[in-house]
Amino acid sequence: MDARDTVVVNEEPGDETEKGSQALATSTRSLAGAYTASMPKSWGISIDQIMPTLDVSRYVPKIDASLFSSVIDTELLRSQAAASIGAVTSMITAADFMPKLDFSEAWASVGASSVLKLMDSAELLKQYSLAESFVMPDIKGFDSIAAGAIAQINEAGQLLQPVLEQFRGIDWEEVLRRQSLPNNWSRGTEARLEVLVEMVGREGIPAAWVPRAEVLEALLDAAPGDERSELLIARREEILDDCAGWIDDLQDDFLEPVLPVAREVLDACRSGHWRVAAISAVIVVHNVVEALHWVSDRQRVAKHHSLTMDTPYPELLERATRAPLVPFYADWNPKSGQPRPAHVTRHVVSHHLDADQVTERNCIVAVMLMSSLLVTVYQLELGEGERAA
Repeated sequence: MDARDTVVVNEEPGDETEKGSQALATSTRSLAGAYTASMPKSWGISIDQIMPTLDVSRYVPKIDASLFSSVIDTELLRSQAAASIGAVTSMITAADFMPKLDFSEAWASVGASSVLKLMDSAELLKQYSLAESFVMPDIKGFDSIAAGAIAQINEAGQLLQPVLEQFRGIDWEEVLRRQSLPNNWSRGTEARLEVLVEMVGREGIPAAWVPRAEVLEALLDAAPGDERSELLIARREEILDDCAGWIDDLQDDFLEPVLPVAREVLDACRSGHWRVAAISAVIVVHNVVEALHWVSDRQRVAKHHSLTMDTPYPELLERATRAPLVPFYADWNPKSGQPRPAHVTRHVVSHHLDADQVTERNCIVAVMLMSSLLVTVYQLELGEGERAA
């Protein structure tokens, strides 16, 4: 700052009067924003659910907004919050999967942050080298103003205490493990992982995100083959609702080229044009696989996409999505003498299309596979690396 710079204390009300309090309010709420930004997209957590509104305007003196913008160090605020972000990630999930959390250290770090240092007039003056001719106006009651702001921040911490108490004693590892699974998997689904592995790997029936847990459990209960196929047909309206529930509002830059087609696939299903929907869904799936540079040739699909009982938990969600790609990319040649595949396959649909590839059962499976793949790409942000490349 040189002799041309001034610090203005507003004596008359106006637009500039509000800017200082707005700047401080924004910086204070950025702490809570850091927490919510790290949470999975599907949770839909709002900042207002975990951070009460602070009436900062009652405690902030009428100081020119430029003073605040130069003192408040937003990057420092982010670094202060970093230690707590890991603990808060996954905080708001099912009520019976919450970790042990202690925010005492987090609130202590907030107390040392630049927001509270801003309230200390001595600390404030250290930020500037004023001209000798400059006289700092006397802001009466600055200490009481600072005390009021600190008291309100402490009150916010006290408001959170009853919620935090409910989180104590919960297994943190269990929370992280559950995050590795699609949200349509219940505890019962996990207990029957061997049956699920067989179903998705051999029959190509998707199990990640769709169908809903109730339908998925029924599929696991059913016998392989005809019984499962009949169940898919009987529950197809529920399955279609599940697919539409994800795809209708899905937004993702990487998937943007195929999302309009995927939504038209669902419209075709609603209109009863299942065969047209199935063929289109097969094309969407193959396009996404190619865009991700995933393996699609018959010789390597099993190695790269199979779901097994030995698959580590951090890989379960993606592998559960990929597993149906193994039968999906099965090859077949009429001259091979091998039986024509009964399940939906990209190769037969593209090169040897016949009615047996677009049966009611295969149409449902194709639309489920399309939906499951698109949701996993979105949830795991699989397209981010491809877009960066």
